[in-house]
Amino acid sequence: MHGPLVSRLPDDPKQLLPPAAYTSAEWFERERRTLFAGAWTYAGVVTDFAAPGDYAAVYAGVYPLAVVRQADGTLAAYHNLCRHRGTELLEGRGNAGSTLVCPYHRWTFGLDGGLIGMPARSACFPDLDRAEFSLKPAAVGVFKGVVFVHPDPEAAAGFDAYFADLEDAAWPHDFNDLVGGEVITYEMNCNWKVYFENAIDGYHLAYLHEHTLGGPLPSRNVWDAHGRHLVWYSTEGDGRKRSMTQFMQGGLADRDLPMAAGAESGEYGGVFMLFPTTVVSPKPYGLYLSELVPLSPDLTLLKARKWNLTGGDDDWFAKEWNAALEARDPADGRIKLSRLKKHPLETGAFRLEDIWVCEKMQRAMHSPAYSVGALAKGAGAEAPLAFFQQVYLDAMAAGDDG
Repeated sequence: MHGPLVSRLPDDPKQLLPPAAYTSAEWFERERRTLFAGAWTYAGVVTDFAAPGDYAAVYAGVYPLAVVRQADGTLAAYHNLCRHRGTELLEGRGNAGSTLVCPYHRWTFGLDGGLIGMPARSACFPDLDRAEFSLKPAAVGVFKGVVFVHPDPEAAAGFDAYFADLEDAAWPHDFNDLVGGEVITYEMNCNWKVYFENAIDGYHLAYLHEHTLGGPLPSRNVWDAHGRHLVWYSTEGDGRKRSMTQFMQGGLADRDLPMAAGAESGEYGGVFMLFPTTVVSPKPYGLYLSELVPLSPDLTLLKARKWNLTGGDDDWFAKEWNAALEARDPADGRIKLSRLKKHPLETGAFRLEDIWVCEKMQRAMHSPAYSVGALAKGAGAEAPLAFFQQVYLDAMAAGDDG
């Protein structure tokens, strides 16, 4: 994938995408076949693949993929398709043991992707050369302990370059020092880009979230561009760039926190927006990671998971977490606004506030009268939206070229 056409936030941001980019089924299908098929997709963190046979099955656009820890300790990625009839081999996450077995006809593959055997081989496949039917390889890469997968095996050569611009951004936590919690899934009736753009909109924090976040004001926000990615800081207080928790809780507690060099004072990003669909939010006591899973133009899943330091938790975010769980649908486990017993603005949960306004935006985009006016200028306001849209358009064009 090509890099963005611009390397910094625009001084005079303007809306670059038409409403159809958020509502059209044709546009969404093009994303699946170009953008997501040409991007690095979140597959988990290194500690999710602790033992040989540990795996995660994910989708990168139209491609079902799987990441597997091999017997020699390395990670491998394959197209999650049996070489017999193309059935998906794995689903969800788990441990496959020492082999990958197709549930349809029990063709069996090693963790290295090689075809080991199949039932009734001598009778049904007497002349089959197993070496020709190994699993099709994909690419896997690890950045700061976060595991990503790509449909194109040749993309591995460009993985470091894809995240290189983030190397100078302080990253405070090592996943090996953290304990992972459950994944909770929000069902959002909006396009994935509507949620992404809301997440990088610094203009709304003091207004929509008046009673939850309460700020910072746009003049106190900073979004830094790192290649195609964005990192958010607050400059509330003494004007230095700090994480969100520094602004909200007045500093780090007296704990021995594992942090990147130079991050002891909390001057690390409060939100990392990893293009196109991964969100990482470091906190003093842990880390929150979310992935956007686009299902249709008007439906997106937000899968969120938190990690804590052993024996520690962030009480403020635990409150946010518990408020969401009250809206969980027992039928499918998803958090849905329709199940709330109170208005989203009365829950005290800023993420539920965000989802509420994103769904309102999505409905509005279907109106023939819909239009976007002037975008607020400044790195802490709505300039990040125009930056993201330009990166997005460049990535879509690169996928079409390919």
